[in-house]
Amino acid sequence: MKPSAMVGDADLFRWAVIGPGGIAHHFAAALPAVPGARLAAVLARDAAKGQAYAAQWQREGEAPARVTTVLAELLADASIAAVYIATPHSHHGEYIRAALQAGKAVLCEKPLVTTRAEAQALVDLAREKGVFLMEALCTRFLPAYEVAGRMLREGAIGELRAMQSSFCFPARYDPQHRLWNPALAGGALWDIGIYNLAVTRWVLQQMSGGVCPEPVALDVRAQLAPTGVDAAVQVSLHFPDGVTSQFRCGFDAASANAFEVLGSQGALRFPKGFSFAEVVELDDQRVAAPFLLNGFEGEITEAQACIRAGLVESPRMPHSETLALLGWMDAIRARFPQSA
Repeated sequence: MKPSAMVGDADLFRWAVIGPGGIAHHFAAALPAVPGARLAAVLARDAAKGQAYAAQWQREGEAPARVTTVLAELLADASIAAVYIATPHSHHGEYIRAALQAGKAVLCEKPLVTTRAEAQALVDLAREKGVFLMEALCTRFLPAYEVAGRMLREGAIGELRAMQSSFCFPARYDPQHRLWNPALAGGALWDIGIYNLAVTRWVLQQMSGGVCPEPVALDVRAQLAPTGVDAAVQVSLHFPDGVTSQFRCGFDAASANAFEVLGSQGALRFPKGFSFAEVVELDDQRVAAPFLLNGFEGEITEAQACIRAGLVESPRMPHSETLALLGWMDAIRARFPQSA
């Protein structure tokens, strides 16, 4: 499938990737589904790794993306329309800041950064410079969420009562790996628990006319790894009117990674892999809602449309949502034990 093959050069949207690791391969794989999108440049600490990445995602009949190890060189390229940042969380802030200062639009992997305070400073900078900034939280742009959102808004489950979810996978303990290394902002909450929180907020917004209430209480239990990062976290969020959201995230267990919404008249669920859901279940009804390639195309399409429209934020994933999510994670992390 080459939906953007006939796009003229003037309509090309040239992306630069900063950090050609695992998640950046998913980004590159989704580009052919987005009209005009091209991988044009790569910033890598290891030039050989960058060259391998560029070669892997080179399209037939086109030159491979230019590779550099120098950030200033990448940001000085006037042909680059936006940068996609896919480094470990610990490095997001420095790259976002440099890109915004250079006037380059930014799509950055979640979490944007690791504290609300740092995110606020970056949001302020983006608004000051008039440059687009968006956290890449793919769930907001998946077809399954469009289907589920319509069901929730139309009252398919009645009044909201509770949410239950898990996001877990077994990961071998390696203190140098980004999942376990505090210097790379390791830990389950930042890496995967953000999805449980983001979908919790999304459900509340669907059920409350776009407004998400703040929790009135939090119950938190965290298990820390020897490096001090959170290996597993269990959280109960309590909202007005008795609504709750309970979830577990961790690197210590296998799970279907389902998300279930309980209502007074029915239940809606993403039965497996809710962060990249392609199926929605409403009681006994099962609706397939597949994505075009791998689920990343929605956020790329949104970012390109917003940047071309001259916006500084996405109305579907606004700065306020990123700040709110980080505020919740700050509050949860404040309840972690101090040492393993």
